[in-house]
Amino acid sequence: MDLFRKVFYPIESLVYFVLMVLAVTTICGATHYWDVTQAQTIVIATVSGMIGVFAPAIVEKLFKIKFSHLIDIIIAVDLFAAVILGEALTLYYYFPGMDKIFHFFATAELALGGYVVAKYFLRKTNKGSHQVLFALVFAFFFAIAFQAFWELYEFTFDQIAGTNMQKYIPSEFYDRIDVDGNLQLSQEEIAAFYSQFGGYHFALEDTMFDFVADILGALTGCVGCAVAFHFYPQLQDHIIYRPTEGVILDEAKEGNLNEKRQN
Repeated sequence: MDLFRKVFYPIESLVYFVLMVLAVTTICGATHYWDVTQAQTIVIATVSGMIGVFAPAIVEKLFKIKFSHLIDIIIAVDLFAAVILGEALTLYYYFPGMDKIFHFFATAELALGGYVVAKYFLRKTNKGSHQVLFALVFAFFFAIAFQAFWELYEFTFDQIAGTNMQKYIPSEFYDRIDVDGNLQLSQEEIAAFYSQFGGYHFALEDTMFDFVADILGALTGCVGCAVAFHFYPQLQDHIIYRPTEGVILDEAKEGNLNEKRQN
């Protein structure tokens, strides 16, 4: 592990550890930073965040590849936005559209990651005559699949721990949750909300609009990859490899090599 990660990873992990401790004290009743349901969500999110911090290093070990520090920074920004801004500061409740924005950009970034990884292995083996097309298709479905598993992750913890990661509790009810995580609403208020189309479709619509944002993000990411790497193919090398450790073949050399092999 290089110096950047030796400094960057511990700082990130410490931030999420401290936040987790504060959430645990809320669950235990020692503090009241959040309601219990939100504190449980934050505990799960911070543990996941501490694992996510090391994701690039883990993938590198498994697949014997090297990522640039740009990947570490992108993941750090995404985790900060989701865990700190979204959950700890509860901005998800006050700005409902923020969740969709995060989904859009996260899926676009996943498409970028899927593209450069697919292109790396294709170029390394030097196989296939439609590498760019295959890499773009792989990038799209890789990003969508990851976000599908993310929805299952949220659903699983909502079922097991009673959290609100899928935001099935409407934002207008958030201020009516007591310290034990119970809604302080009358039966008439609950019936009035859930008897309407927007009420009984609320949770389903939230998840489906997440998928819409994911699809748009994946398409945007793929188009961005196709355009950017067409004009600047060397950028792929600076994402999948650290510049100090060498780069893979550029497009011109790759084409010459294919031509020589065919001859």
